[in-house]
Amino acid sequence: MSKCFWGLLLIAVIVGAAQAQKVSREEADVRAAIGRWADAVKDRDQKALDALFAEDLFITDYNGATRGKKEELEVLKPSETMKTISVTNDNIVVRIYNKSKTAVVTAVVKMVFEIGGKQTSMAMRYTSVWEKRKGNWQIVVLQTERVAPAKT
Repeated sequence: MSKCFWGLLLIAVIVGAAQAQKVSREEADVRAAIGRWADAVKDRDQKALDALFAEDLFITDYNGATRGKKEELEVLKPSETMKTISVTNDNIVVRIYNKSKTAVVTAVVKMVFEIGGKQTSMAMRYTSVWEKRKGNWQIVVLQTERVAPAKT
């Protein structure tokens, strides 16, 4: 095949990859809110969490229990016996539904805690529904499931 063909193929691949990496303004805003959520959980920042959680928040945790905003804020209160070292989100997929001002997010969150001087970690896969209310993205629904520890 000619050099021209391979050159055109390379250009098509580069352009396609660049277009695939474009993120809409709404998706960028949701991803920024996810980052603020991770920071607020790590810092146990009640004011930031209150702003990120919708008043009608509905959570189903990995044990099947359910709770609302008030209960989630209670779970995430600062604690003298437990310190959150890190909160990171991986494999984030955001789907924006512009007509309803809604986003569905799937990701894996990895957390490291210090409890009684010992570090422990956990990972959870989650699906969350975010809604843009009064110009701000808030979590409306959250479903979590523990991720099995990596096999070594």
